[in-house]
Amino acid sequence: MIVVEGFFDAAKVWQAGHRNVVALMGSSLSDVQSGLLHKHFRSAVLMLDGDAAGQAATEAITPRLSQVMDVDPIHLKPGVQPDQLALREINDTLSGHVRPARGRGR
Repeated sequence: MIVVEGFFDAAKVWQAGHRNVVALMGSSLSDVQSGLLHKHFRSAVLMLDGDAAGQAATEAITPRLSQVMDVDPIHLKPGVQPDQLALREINDTLSGHVRPARGRGR
């Protein structure tokens, strides 16, 4: 599961071929969201925005979510958001973390 901040980020990652993507709708993870992720998935890749809020959220969410599942944080360059990346850049960024669905988003 790939976790991003907003629905535009989720849509862009989905277009790149990664169908297991959800948006937090902000830069915080609620207990309900954490419970749902843990209930339905064994691992998560955090790909939050590269701004100060997104990076602080990555640092706060990673240890918390790691208590219940495997978490792989990705740190984007400062100021970069997933929805600003080209599809190829998304796939390059996620390479080694997850695989896109076959035949899509390339």
